[in-house]
Amino acid sequence: MKYTFKGKLQSAICDEHEFAIANTTIRFYGLNDERNAATAFTAAQSKEVSQVFEETEIKKRNSELLAETKTDASGNYEVTFDGNKTKYEGGSVVIVLYYNEIPDYGQKDTKKPKSFKPFEVLLDIIQPKWRQMDNELVAGWNYTILKRIWCYILKRLDIWVICGTLTNCKSQAPLAGIEVIAMDDDIITDDLLGSKVTDSNGRFCIYYRSIDFKKTFLSPFINVETTPFLASGSGPDIYFKYALGGVQIFAESHYEAHKPSRRNVGNCLCVNLCLENVEGANPSVPIGFYSIGQRDYHPIYEIDSTTGRTKGKSETSWNGKAFFSNVELRGSLNQKMNSQPSEYKFQYANVSDPSIAVGTIPEAAWNDVTSGDIARTKIADRLIEGSVWKNDTYVIGGTGNTDIFGRTEIKVEFDGNWIKVPQQPSGTINEINLLGSLIVLKTENLYSNTENKNTLVAGSAPSLINKNKYFALRMFKREAGNDASKLQCGFSLPLAIFNTRYDNVHKGGSWLSEIQNPSEFGIAMVDLVELSGPGNGCKKITDAIHVKYSAGNPNLGNVSIKFTGQGATNTFEAINYPVSGEEAYGTASYLGDFGDLKPCAYEIRLEVGLNLTNGRDNHHDIWDRILFCR
Repeated sequence: MKYTFKGKLQSAICDEHEFAIANTTIRFYGLNDERNAATAFTAAQSKEVSQVFEETEIKKRNSELLAETKTDASGNYEVTFDGNKTKYEGGSVVIVLYYNEIPDYGQKDTKKPKSFKPFEVLLDIIQPKWRQMDNELVAGWNYTILKRIWCYILKRLDIWVICGTLTNCKSQAPLAGIEVIAMDDDIITDDLLGSKVTDSNGRFCIYYRSIDFKKTFLSPFINVETTPFLASGSGPDIYFKYALGGVQIFAESHYEAHKPSRRNVGNCLCVNLCLENVEGANPSVPIGFYSIGQRDYHPIYEIDSTTGRTKGKSETSWNGKAFFSNVELRGSLNQKMNSQPSEYKFQYANVSDPSIAVGTIPEAAWNDVTSGDIARTKIADRLIEGSVWKNDTYVIGGTGNTDIFGRTEIKVEFDGNWIKVPQQPSGTINEINLLGSLIVLKTENLYSNTENKNTLVAGSAPSLINKNKYFALRMFKREAGNDASKLQCGFSLPLAIFNTRYDNVHKGGSWLSEIQNPSEFGIAMVDLVELSGPGNGCKKITDAIHVKYSAGNPNLGNVSIKFTGQGATNTFEAINYPVSGEEAYGTASYLGDFGDLKPCAYEIRLEVGLNLTNGRDNHHDIWDRILFCR
């Protein structure tokens, strides 16, 4: 009998701020104690059985190991083991975390501390409640690790963590999208411990190592914590800075690091932070560009500087994407700047490599985003009270028309390439509600191209010519008409953008060949060897199937062959990727039992994934198919 465990691991440094335990090995052991002992263990609370096993003890218990696996980025795990091979019969199970290396919890490196040796930490001993599912027994086990145990584990790994919540001091509303920067106050030089951008609930966790606060002018040869006033503790003295879009908006006084709650802190610290009267600290007093699309890609921290593609989202299907088509740039706006009406604009710069530092891009390389580069963008609305309430909207590219319900689409005005932030009409009570959308950028205006693939034959190399282009973005604001007041308020790392369409791609194979219309952002072509060549398109297939396929895009995703019909299975030779991440082509033989195919009609379909996003949705898979008879 096979047994499957599945569940999730999490912990919390601060109350009600649980986070996933990712990239961690979880082990399951059989419990070979006498029945009474097993009953006592499983009846006990997990805090009563917590225990640490050192390397020698781990080796002694190796024969009792049932299975092990690693948690994913969301803390989820699943593992299956064979009861016959492990001699497990459904009894009590010992569950431990196993560390023989330093996991990536978000700290800067995964180097092992001096004298580090493998260890295990006992989490619980349980009697699983097995449920029959098909041909196996399944049990679930979700677990939240106690703070004291989790902090002990981190201490042994030389991992330090600061978790907390950032709110508005007056309203207590969470502040999202703000970078919290943890600093260690030192005599010689203050140390940057790390930083994290707050989530939608204002929460953050910053991970660091002891080396980050023990640096001296002699590092890396001599490292020691140089605490002010020569305090006896060995932890850092913490104060915080705050930034948005790479621009610092506030810094605490160094004296905050001298308070008892911030001085010589341990490796687990929980803080409640707030900002007040700081431009950009209150969501109702917005300041700039800090998000891309409805998925809220941070333009700096969730862009891979080596590829220009997206990264860092817990939803893995959102990562590794280049941008295409119309992309929404989000953030926040001020109606006023220095008590004057405000305006804003975006600029873009084309760079040759995504790793280029934005600060090194020459000023001459930057170009204004014009009104023609912006798709319709609703940036604000305003509720109008009356006998019938209505909503007026403020739209870049709006019509200025009023509909039959009395709702007006107010056209947002420009001053050159500066966008005028809607102002409160005089004598009105209801405030304008700024919606967070700054512009919807037509990236095809920045870069687009076509490639003619009229001569491409299924099974051959797509030979792509056009690759991703890389564009950095930045935003400015100013007092209306006053260029001397101009301030930068957000920027992005160079973004990978792809807008090449492939024209004249042949679809349908030899049976019903036609030109793809409209053209697509990728290539998907399929044919059968048995039907190729003049006069063979309508032949019946009698004894074998060989699929010729070509797929291409500089952001190529998964490529697969699907076989539909009576007796058909999706059993083909593996897809060949001669140019990894860009091109797949070749011939794949059918490995299923040809004799199981009935005299009938069949479809073979090539499905091609494109790693492209507009910030809201992924590009759909593209496909080609061929029909034939057995």
